[in-house]
Amino acid sequence: VTVASAASVLTASLAFVALQGTAPAARRATGCSRESRSLRRAATEPGSGGTVVEVDEDDVFQQSIDELALDVRELLITDANIYFIGPDIDSYKDAVREVADMLNYTYTPWDYEGLNNATNDMDLREKVFLVPPLMSIQRWPWPVMRSGLVVWLDPDGYETLSVYERDRIRKLKFPEKKAAFGPEKPPDLLKTEYTPPGDPVDMWMEADVHAKLKEMEHLSVETVVLGSIINAILDNPPKWRGWMRQAKIRGTVDANYETPLQVRREYHSYGMSPRLNRLLKA
Repeated sequence: VTVASAASVLTASLAFVALQGTAPAARRATGCSRESRSLRRAATEPGSGGTVVEVDEDDVFQQSIDELALDVRELLITDANIYFIGPDIDSYKDAVREVADMLNYTYTPWDYEGLNNATNDMDLREKVFLVPPLMSIQRWPWPVMRSGLVVWLDPDGYETLSVYERDRIRKLKFPEKKAAFGPEKPPDLLKTEYTPPGDPVDMWMEADVHAKLKEMEHLSVETVVLGSIINAILDNPPKWRGWMRQAKIRGTVDANYETPLQVRREYHSYGMSPRLNRLLKA
C-alpha cells in the first residue's frame, strides 16, 4: 500500500510540473499574456451562454459608477465647482443631481443675473451649477465658470475641435476686411462697427469637458459625465508631473519628495480605483 501511495503521489507531482511548464506556452499561443492590457473574460450575464468577450481594462466606461465617482473626486483635488452647460440642460437635471450626490457636492441652481452677484460667491467650493442656455451663451458668466470645471452636455453629437480648428472656422465666418488703397479715413467716434452675436456651439466648445451623450446612448448620463471628466483630466496632464519624475531620476530632487497637492491627497482622499492608481503612477 505504501509503494502504491508513493507511486500515485509521484505521478501527480510529475503531472503538475508538466502542466506548469505548458501553461506559459498555452498562454503565448492564445495571445493571453499577463502584460496584455486587453483581457478576455467570460460573460457572466444571464443568457450569455458563456461566450468570451473582449474587455479593455483601460476603458474608463467599463468601470462601475462607484469607481467613476471615486476617481472624479480624487482628481478634483482643488474642490473646484462644476458648471454644466448645454442646449437642453433642464432635461438632465435629475442626472446632474445624482452626480452631485455621488461626488458629495451641493447642487445649486444658477440664479445670478449679473457678474457682480456671481463673483460674490466665487469663494464657495464643492458646488454643482446648472447654467441655463440663455446664460451660457453670454460672455459675462464665463469668467466665473472658468474658476471651476465646465462640462458641456452635448446631445447632438458635435465633433470636438481643437483651438486651432476653432480659430480657423472663426476666420472663415468673420473674415477680416482688407485695407483699401489710399489714405485712411478719419475715425468716426460716433459710429461703431456691428459685432455679430457668437454661435452658441462655438461658445460651448470652450468647455473643459465634452460629454458626448449621443455617441453613448447605451450608457447612463451619469456614467458618460463622470467618464468624460476623467478622460479630459488625464488627457491633459500637467507637464510638471513628467518633469518631477525626470528630476527624481537624475537626483536633483529627493526621491521621497511630495508636492503640496500630493500631501493634501493623502489626508483628504476617499480612495480610488485600481485603474486610476495605475495611471497616476505610470
